[in-house]
Amino acid sequence: MTKVLFFCSGNTCRSPLAQGLAAARWPDLQAASAGLDAAPGCPASAGSCDQARDRGLNLEAHRSRRLDDEILRDADWAVGMTAAHVARFRERFPDFPGRLGKLGRPGEDLRGDVDALPGEDVDDPWRKGTELAYDLMAEQVERLLEPWGSVWRKDRP
Repeated sequence: MTKVLFFCSGNTCRSPLAQGLAAARWPDLQAASAGLDAAPGCPASAGSCDQARDRGLNLEAHRSRRLDDEILRDADWAVGMTAAHVARFRERFPDFPGRLGKLGRPGEDLRGDVDALPGEDVDDPWRKGTELAYDLMAEQVERLLEPWGSVWRKDRP
């Protein structure tokens, strides 16, 4: 079973929704999430909970976790929401043995020296706080997540 850890900044908006969507779309995938700057124990944002509910998912039990070595220990993939997240991850976890990806670049292992990380970043709706910002984020996560399915199917033992 492929184990994927989605990560963003606070683990209350983007990564929990990506985790929920991935787990629902690919039941044989073990999905988790965490945040580079997360304050542990915070619930998913109301906007992300609403977006999840609109898609038949429930994020009410979600509690944020700060990304650390223990959480990463068994991950096959760590998938960030933005180029900045991936860059910070590489600095903090240079010895991560799994593959490092960005949601907007399906299947590319970005652990090596990559100066520029083109590809779409997932916008953070938290700062905007509007329903439209959460709508756009959720649509973006769904769209960018779909191509990863073929990557994870290939990874199965």
